This record gives sequence, structure tokens and C-alpha cells, in this order.
Amino acid sequence: MQNDLRILLVEDDLYTQKVSKRILSRYGHVEAASSKEEAKHFLIKNSYDMAFLDLNLHGELGGLNLIKLTQEYKAYPVVLSGESDKRTIQKSLEFGARDYLLKPFDDQKLDSVIARYFLNKKEMTLLQKIRKGFITRNESQAKELSKIINLSISDKPIFIDGETGTGKRVVAHLIKETLNCDNFIEVNCSQFSGETSRSELFGHKAGSFTGATSDKIGLLQKAHKGILFLDEIHALTTEVQKLLLKAIEEKVFYPMGSSIPVKSDFRIISATCEDVHSLIAEGKFREDLYARVSTFQIKLSPLRERTEDIIPLFEHFISKQPFQMLITEEAQEILKRYSWPRNTREVQDLLENWVVNGHRLITAEHIPSRIRSNLPPQKRLFTQHHLDLVEDMGLKEFMNHFKKEIVNEYLKRNGGNLRQSAKSMQIAPSTLSEMLSVKEKSL
Repeated sequence: MQNDLRILLVEDDLYTQKVSKRILSRYGHVEAASSKEEAKHFLIKNSYDMAFLDLNLHGELGGLNLIKLTQEYKAYPVVLSGESDKRTIQKSLEFGARDYLLKPFDDQKLDSVIARYFLNKKEMTLLQKIRKGFITRNESQAKELSKIINLSISDKPIFIDGETGTGKRVVAHLIKETLNCDNFIEVNCSQFSGETSRSELFGHKAGSFTGATSDKIGLLQKAHKGILFLDEIHALTTEVQKLLLKAIEEKVFYPMGSSIPVKSDFRIISATCEDVHSLIAEGKFREDLYARVSTFQIKLSPLRERTEDIIPLFEHFISKQPFQMLITEEAQEILKRYSWPRNTREVQDLLENWVVNGHRLITAEHIPSRIRSNLPPQKRLFTQHHLDLVEDMGLKEFMNHFKKEIVNEYLKRNGGNLRQSAKSMQIAPSTLSEMLSVKEKSL
């Protein structure tokens, strides 16, 4: 227990003051006041970590008003009283007392109060770090993020739920910092096919499938004594989901092609931008896996539901620029009315557009018309560049090249596996074979 605290003791009985000061001195430097006026003088003059306040100052409950005063001066108020009446205790806590210590008190009870002070101090430090890392003025969102403080009490999985661009990756890294995790591995599950994701997560032995020329250590094994962050976990196939569920429950799994179990003490953080409950209803996500990975759940609200965060987010990203930028009040009002379907990511994209184009004073004219009209971005597959290519090449030739590029990219994504590529493209393998033959003839 630390013994360098700065403590203010307010007690009007001189004998009790002397005894209490001697006991409290075990924890640091103690200054004693005998009245509200003297206590206020000390609070103005000095700074204190804790304040132990007697309620019955000169025969009345004058110590109650001191509770709020000590809070104003950033001291942690603890009531030190002989009053055990429940209404008095309730009133003290309502006024803001962080603890209530009955006189006479013993070392064990005092140790408990001091321990709670340090726990509170640690929590406040973590809260400041969280609020600095995730910009929000929305009370509901701030309360949701405060759950991160309690994640150290267990090693159970953590699930981050939120739309695209709401900051799921930011929260995962805040959890990493809060838990002081050195071994933190993150992977976006949407970048892998079924077989590839199984190999990535669990590892494989040489020869276990075509292209497996050497042994591979899986991410679950690499995350031993650490955290594995599975972003877009919904992209895993139901087969891999089943294997992952078993691995989370037993902390034991088998690499592909191996009969030797691997043990790993890992913790899972997972996230998705999809509606998990809809995926479960459609049979695309296992309900038992969701129940397991969402033991602790953090829900991130879309920006349209916390409009008070829009301008602070712009100001946050502007503060990172090496030059001054300013958004006029008229422009701010327009930005606050927009729905921001891509959330924080869309805020960043717009700001980067202003920076690239050299805008420093942002007026209404610098805001895209779709935002001024509060219209969501059009979901177009083709850009103006594509349309220009159609004019240059002709539609038929352009479509041939377009199909070739799609085929090439899916084959790369699936390690050359034609059947898996066809499955990902939602076409028959024979259709993909025909597309390949057309490609070869054209070459």
C-alpha cells in the first residue's frame, strides 16, 4: 500500500483528530482542520488526494456540504462518522461521498477504503485514456465504452458490434492498451476463403492440402498468453466457426493435417459490421459461437445517433494536421444535418479531400452537394474512368477484360483453387472453367 498520499482530515473533536491523524499518517502526509472554514482554507491553499470528513461538525451535519467542496478541489471524499443511521449514510452518498467509514475504525477497514481509492484512481486514468482514444460526447456511448475498464476481471471473449466506420478497430486497440497486452494479433477474416481461414487460424502441416509445402503455425497458437482480434468474424465459414467455438471452449485445437493437439491460452476479441442476429436466422452464423464470443459486448452507435460527436470528430482530425483549418458555423450546421452512412470513416475521407485540395477555411461551398442535400452516397459499381474505358474499347471488349480481372483476383484470393473461387463468386465451377477458356483464347 502506497504511503505518499496527501490527506485532509476534518474533525472538530481534538482527541479524535489526534488519533485519526496518527492512523492516517501511515498512508502519507496528513493535515487536520477543525471546522468548515479551516477546511476550505486548506483546500484553496493545497491539493489533496483524499479528504476524511467528520459529519458532525460542532453538533450539526455541517460536514455534508464539505463533500461537494472537496470534489470541486479534486479530492476523494470519505465520510468519517459515528452516525450509523441509514438516512444519514444515504444522504452522504447522494452528496458525493465515495466511502463511509464508521468511527471508531480499525486498520483493516481503513486499508479497504484506501484500496478502493487506488482502484478508483486507476479506473479514472483508464477512462481518460479511453475518452482520449475514442472521441465522443454522447453519454450513452461513453457509458458503453467505460465497460472496457472491467475487462481485466476475466479472460472471456469480447465482442464489438457496430456499423462500418464506427471505430471497432479503435476500440480493439484501446482494449489492448487497457489490458497491457504485448502479444496482440489482428486479422480481417473477410480476406480469407474457408480453407485459407482454417489454415490461418489453426495452422497446418506440410502436405495437408495442395500448396501446403511447409508447416504453418496458426494465429491461435501465436496468440498464446495474448489477444487475437478477429475483425469481420461473420466472414468465417460455418465449418471454421464450429472449429473456432471448440478451440475457444477448450483452448485446444488441431492444425490441418495433424493429429497432435496444440494448447494455447488466448483471448478472443471479435467484431462485425453485419447484423449478427439476421445472419444467425439465415443460418450463416452459429448461434452457439455468438453466445461464446459475446460474453462481454461493446455496442458502437452510428454517427447519425450521436450528432453531438460530428463537429468534435472533425476538430479532432483537424488537430492532427500540421496547419490551421477552420469550419465556418454555416458549414458546421450542414455537417450536423447529414446522416454519415459510413460514419467516422466518411468524416476522415471528407477531411482528407479538403486537405488534398488545399482548403483551409471550410465554407458551405466546400461541402459536396450530396451532403448539403443530406443524400447517402450512390452505390455505383462504375466510375467515370470505367465509362471512359467503355468509350475507348467498346462495351464487349471492356466486359471481357472486366471478367478476366475478376477471375484473376478470385483465383489469387483462393490460392488458385478453382472450385473455391467459383463458390465465392456464386457460380458453377463449369462456368468459371468456361470463363478461363475464353480468357486463354483471347491471349
